[in-house]
Order: sequence, then C-alpha cells, then structure tokens
Amino acid sequence: MEHINIDLLPKDGVRLLQELATGNMVVARSKNDFLYIIEADGQFHMFRHTPGAPGGGQKRFPKDEKYIAVVRKLAEISDAVYMVEYDKNFNLFGVMYTAEEGILELFPGSDRESDGTVDFGLPDGLEN
Repeated sequence: MEHINIDLLPKDGVRLLQELATGNMVVARSKNDFLYIIEADGQFHMFRHTPGAPGGGQKRFPKDEKYIAVVRKLAEISDAVYMVEYDKNFNLFGVMYTAEEGILELFPGSDRESDGTVDFGLPDGLEN
C-alpha cells in the first residue's frame, strides 16, 4: 500500500473498536482537537494534537474492560470519527500529520454529501 485511506465512520463505538482490531487508526475529532488511537501490544495508544500547535500529548492504556468502554464512548462524544488505513511501514507521526491535513481539507463536517472515502498519496519523506 502506497497510500493512506481515510473514511468517515458512523459514531458507533462497536465499529470504532472493530477498526482498531483490524489494525487501522481511528481519529476522533472534537472541534479543533484530534485524538489518534491505535491498538498495539495489548494497549490503546492515544495521541492528541491541536492543528497549528507545536506539540501534542501521548498516553497508553491497557486494553481492558474499563478502557474498552472509554474508547467506545469516544465515538458518541466526538464531533466526528474517521478511520485511517495505512501501511504499517509508514512513519506513524507522518501518517497522523497526513491524516490531519486530509481531514481538515476534505471533511469540513458541515456538508455530509461531500464526505466519503479519500485515497491520497503520502508526501515524500514521510515513509520510514
């Protein structure tokens, strides 16, 4: 895979968990904050970023009953939820940057008819 695929997901916690289980990244957006979630090594890895901000945050949580419920609830409380499918050899931070830029450009959130699956190439220099 040489591209990153982004798709708008329904606000459904079960679907969010299914996407994570298949190895996809899930992005929860609330206003101008983005929360990137991946599942690896029996944990949820979460990265937070606000576009234009110089930094972000990162946390890891065990994939246990408590945090499964928390992740599932994110689908309901977020403004929008996206699935990001990518080659696992890509640089993870490059994937997050590219996904964020794609979401900001292509999913304005106010026009549901223009939202759909997006497939675009990774900019040069963002691969491992």
